[in-house]
Amino acid sequence: MATPPETARRSERQYKQRVAALPVVGAVLVALAAAFPAAAREKSDLVVLVNGNNINGEIMGLSRGKLDYKTDDAGRLSIEWLKILRVTSAYSYEIETTAGVRYFSTLQPLPADEKGALRLDDGTTIPIRDVVAIVPLNAGFFSRLSAYLDLGFALAKANKAVTLNSDGLVAYRGERMGTSLQFNVYLQDSSNVATAVANSVQLTGDLYFGRWTAQLSVIAEQNSELDLNLRLTLAGGAAYAAIQSNSMMLLAKAGLAGIREKYTTGDAAWYLTGYLGGSWDVFRYDSPKLDSAILVAVYPYLTDLGRVRVETTIRLKYELFTDFNVGLNLSDTYDSRPPESGSNNDYNFSITIGWSYRR
Repeated sequence: MATPPETARRSERQYKQRVAALPVVGAVLVALAAAFPAAAREKSDLVVLVNGNNINGEIMGLSRGKLDYKTDDAGRLSIEWLKILRVTSAYSYEIETTAGVRYFSTLQPLPADEKGALRLDDGTTIPIRDVVAIVPLNAGFFSRLSAYLDLGFALAKANKAVTLNSDGLVAYRGERMGTSLQFNVYLQDSSNVATAVANSVQLTGDLYFGRWTAQLSVIAEQNSELDLNLRLTLAGGAAYAAIQSNSMMLLAKAGLAGIREKYTTGDAAWYLTGYLGGSWDVFRYDSPKLDSAILVAVYPYLTDLGRVRVETTIRLKYELFTDFNVGLNLSDTYDSRPPESGSNNDYNFSITIGWSYRR
């Protein structure tokens, strides 16, 4: 049994430990508070549609041609941006245009004889069609996130084959910087052939300069069909938004990459390559609600002249109901000079069911 002095010392130690933990607890609480938006504000924003309807609510954000709008009576709505005549709000927003210019302002009432535009604090008016993104300045971490997850699965009794494929994306876009994490997983297991796998994960950091974006990416890949155990890529370059609208996004990319490759045969090798790429996203909010994308990346090897790798991905999604879709995915990988034991081409085609957030 502890003596009174020992009990006192123990109590003193416990007190000191609790006091020392307070800064840590405080830091966690502050981080959590920063991650979530401030308490719900009054729904005093006004949206006027082309059909004459007025809707009072709260602007949650605009992206990919859809205004995320919260109301008391109808709950959360997705409104096609090009079907809006005017928007009014006493709260401040970050507003981005098709030219990549950003403004920080409240949304002032338009003169009675004007429509189809936003009016800023300084009297500037921006046509509705030229606005591609709106983010509340008090938006929390999750209000700046976008994400999707697609899953496909097949089971064949004849050869006891199981096929699983998945791809997803989580992206954060701040005022000047952003980051994204993208992954692809393919697995086929059969009683007749060896298990086939094709996996990749890519982490990208962005720094925005209007239409230009500086990018740094780290990529890890493996593909059993190509006899590729592991490919690590560190790529740096720039992307240019040639087209940025409420129906499409066209990006061109270029840079340099350092690559380490390890195949099932031979030793690991290092390479320096160029990098040329592009992506074309087309999104349609009217029925049918479609979202399609084409992505191409070309790596000409500078330290192994004549060798070129090309990676192509095509995605097509149809929205079944809010935030859920069915899709078709096609990916193709080509290598003009693979190792002797490997193939120079591999492709995957899949039907998926997916979920999206703010996309």
